Amino acid sequence: MTVWRSISIGLALLLPLTVSAEIVRVGGDRDYPPYEFINEQGLADGFHIDLIRSLGEIADFEPEFRLGPWAESRGAILTGDIDLLASFVAEFRMDELDFATPHLIVHHEIFVRQNDRQISGLESLAGREIIVQQGDFVEEHLERLDIDFTLIPVMTQRDALALLASGQHDAAIINEHVGRVMLSDGFNDQLTTIGAPLFPISYALAVGQGNEALLTRIELALSELKSSGEFNRLRQRWLSSVSSERREDRLMHWLLVAMPLVLAGILLVMIWRQSRQHPQEESQAVFAARFRRDGLTGLPNRVELEQGVANAIERARTDHFPRALLHIDLDQFKLINESEDYRAGDEIICRIAELLRKRSHLGELPARPGSDEFALLLGPSRDPMATAEQLRQELENMEFQIDDRRVQVTASIGLAKLDDHAISVGELLKQAEAACHAAKEAGRNRVHAYQVDDEALIERHEQMRWVREVSLALKEDRLHLYYQTIEPSKPNANAELIIEILLRLECPDGRIAAAGEFVPAAEKYFIAHRLDRWVLRNTLAWLERHSNRIAHLRRVFINLSARSLGDDRFLPFALEQLATHEVPKEKIAFEITETAVMTQLRTGLNTIEHLRHLGCQFALDDFGVGISSMAYLKNLPIDVLKIDGSFALNTATGERDRAVLREINELGHTLGKTTVMEHVETEQQRRMMAELGIDLVQGFAVSEPRPLQDLLDDPRLSGR
Repeated sequence: MTVWRSISIGLALLLPLTVSAEIVRVGGDRDYPPYEFINEQGLADGFHIDLIRSLGEIADFEPEFRLGPWAESRGAILTGDIDLLASFVAEFRMDELDFATPHLIVHHEIFVRQNDRQISGLESLAGREIIVQQGDFVEEHLERLDIDFTLIPVMTQRDALALLASGQHDAAIINEHVGRVMLSDGFNDQLTTIGAPLFPISYALAVGQGNEALLTRIELALSELKSSGEFNRLRQRWLSSVSSERREDRLMHWLLVAMPLVLAGILLVMIWRQSRQHPQEESQAVFAARFRRDGLTGLPNRVELEQGVANAIERARTDHFPRALLHIDLDQFKLINESEDYRAGDEIICRIAELLRKRSHLGELPARPGSDEFALLLGPSRDPMATAEQLRQELENMEFQIDDRRVQVTASIGLAKLDDHAISVGELLKQAEAACHAAKEAGRNRVHAYQVDDEALIERHEQMRWVREVSLALKEDRLHLYYQTIEPSKPNANAELIIEILLRLECPDGRIAAAGEFVPAAEKYFIAHRLDRWVLRNTLAWLERHSNRIAHLRRVFINLSARSLGDDRFLPFALEQLATHEVPKEKIAFEITETAVMTQLRTGLNTIEHLRHLGCQFALDDFGVGISSMAYLKNLPIDVLKIDGSFALNTATGERDRAVLREINELGHTLGKTTVMEHVETEQQRRMMAELGIDLVQGFAVSEPRPLQDLLDDPRLSGR
C-alpha cells in the first residue's frame, strides 16, 4: 500500500469525527398509518419514522422527513430530491431504485361496502371499478394483470375508503394494516374486507440508484438494530396491535356464528338498520362531500376541480364560449413552514383561499388541489390574462402578521385556455401546470400563458426528456468517457501529456450526444452529481487498469458540478474513491466554475482544501465571465486558471478583447496560477495565445475529443 493510499484512507476514516451528522432527506406518505403519517402535533410519526430515526443514530445521520402525497415521494427519489424512501420491492421498481434487505412482508386486502355479496375475491372484480392509491404498488401491479377492470386512482388510501364509503365505485384494494387502522377511525359501520389477503410483497428502504454509500450504511445499521432487539420492539409497538385486532375480529366472528341466538341477533340488526336508513343516506352524502373538499380551507380539492373542468369542457363544446384555468403556486412557501410552525402556514393558506372565494364570479370554481397550490376555473365573461395579473398583484400586496413578524407571499400563475377544442381534463390541467412551471423558471411572481409553440415550454419539455435519458443511461451503461488534450501554446513535442475528461451519452438510436446537450438539464434538475460520481469512479478505475501505461500522463482534469461541490457527501465519496484506486493523487485535477464556488462557498472551500492536501489540483473554469472574478481570485485555493473561450473568438480582430485577455493572463501569473485558453479553434488563435504568454491551450486547433481508450495509442504515453 502506498503512502498516499494510507493517508487517504486515514483521512476518510477521520473525516466523520470532524463534521456534524449529515442530513438524509426521507420521503414518505403523509397519511399511511401505522407506517408513516403526520400526527396531531403536525410531526412525522409511525413505524418507518421511528425505524429511520434509530438507523440514523447508528449510522450517524440526521433524517429530515418530507412526508406528502405518495406519488410526489415516488418522483422525488428518482430525481434525487430525497435520499431515502420506504418502498415495496417490486420487480418493476428494481430498475429505478436500489433496495436494502427487506424488513417486512405485507399483504393487501379488498375493501367493500358491508352486505355487498357480489364481490368474493380478485376474479369477481372483472368489469368493476376499483379504487387504488395513485403511484402505489397496487396500482402498478393491477395494471399488469390480465383482468378487465377500471382503476380509479386517488391521492391517499384514506381517500380510497372515503370514496367507497360514499357509495361510489365497487371496491378498494389497499394495504392490509393501513386499511384496518383506517376502518377503526370511522369506517367500521360501512366497510369491511372480503376474500383472502392479496399480493404479499416485501417492504424495504430504498435509495436512488448509485447511492451505494448510503445503502451500505443503512444495511449495516439495520443489521445492528435487529441484533440488538430494538427492531422487534419497534415492530411490536406499531404493528402488533393491528394484528391483534384482526385476530380478535375473527374470534368474535366465530363466536357469533356459534351463538344459539344468532338468528334473533340478525333480525335485530335488520330492524336497527331499517330504522337508521335515512340517517345513513345522509351520512353517505356527508362522506361524499368531505371527499371532494379540502379539509383545511373547505375549497374544492383536486377531485372536485377535475369534475368542474370536465363540466366546463362539455359546456364549451355546446356554447362555444372560451374559458380558462389558472394554476396558482405559492413561491417558496416551504420556507415559511420551515421558519415558522405549520399553524402559521395554515393561516396563510386559509386567507388566500378566502381571497379566491371573494374574487370568484358566479359559476366559477376556486380550488386547492395541493398543499401550496390553488386553482381558479374562470367563466367565459372574464379576460383570463388580466384576471390572473390582478390576482398576482393582490397576492403580492397581501401582508400576514405571524406573531411579531410581517410575512409576504408571492405566486407564480400558469394560464391554460379552455375552448371547444379542449382535448381532455388531464391535458388541460397539465398545460396549466406546465405554464406555471415556466413562470417559476422565468423568475417567479409572474403569469405565463400556455401556447402550443411556447419556446419556454418546449425547452422545458426538452430538458425533462434529457433528465429521463440521463437516468436511463446511468442504469443501462450508456455513458462513455472521452478526452481532449491540453497542450503548450507554443508547440512542444517533449511536453508532458495533459488531458481533460469529457462525458458523452449514447442515445437509444446510437447517436453520441455531447455533454453540452444533456449536462445543463442534469444540473437544472439536480442529477448532475450522479454524473460527477460516475465520471470520477470510472476515470479512476480506467487509470488504475492502465497504471503501467500512464507514467508520462502528467494530469487528468475532471469536471465537478455546483451540486457536487456543495454536497457535503461528495468529499467522503471522493476520498473513498481516491483511497480505493491505486492512482497517484497528483495526476488528478478537478475543474470547477466560479459560479459553483461562489454559490457553494463554505462546503466548496472545505472540499477543495481537503483534496488539494492530498495532492490533487483545482482549475477555475470559464474564468472572465463572472461578475466577481477579480475580487475573489486572490483568495481562492486554485492552481489553474482556464480562461473562457469567448475571449479566443475575437482576439484576431478585436484589440479590446486582446487587451482584456492580456490583463487576465498577467493577473493569473502574478497570483502564481497556470493559465489555459479554451476553445482555440485555429492555428492563428494558437499563435496569438503564445504571443500573449498564455501557458496552455485547448480546442480543436490542438485536438478533437476522442474516446478515452484511444489515449493508449498516443506515443507520448510511453515518453516517445
